[in-house]
Amino acid sequence: MSMMRNPLIPGSTPHPKAQALLCGKCRSTDHLDLETIESIEPHSGELLVSVSYTCLACESSYAHTAAFHEVAAVLNRNGTVSGLLQFGGQYFHCGEPMQFSTTSARSVYAPLSTEDTDDGLMDVYLKTRVLQCRCGFRMELPA
Repeated sequence: MSMMRNPLIPGSTPHPKAQALLCGKCRSTDHLDLETIESIEPHSGELLVSVSYTCLACESSYAHTAAFHEVAAVLNRNGTVSGLLQFGGQYFHCGEPMQFSTTSARSVYAPLSTEDTDDGLMDVYLKTRVLQCRCGFRMELPA
């Protein structure tokens, strides 16, 4: 019986290896706050993701490849989503995907004084999109 190769992965390309999802200082998963989860393409075998997280107990931060089942175990614990989570192209707050509400243009020029002076600087505007959670939390992203 022969095994089929994945044509998207060259034979000489090393496959990513999963690292344990835990705090290196505390040696625990009890206080992990997941920040980002991204899929890794292409991969074969066990489902792996790229993950970044912080330990809330000692404030250590990590980013590496992890087994998806370990990430899911942390996500499925009660009370683990304490803030904002980016999962793929979505942002989650309160455990729900945030929705786009408006777009706007914001000035990136902030005056150095409150006096009315004409310093000849032109205003620079950045177009942004506003994401909102049903709890009222809002954030702006560049458009």
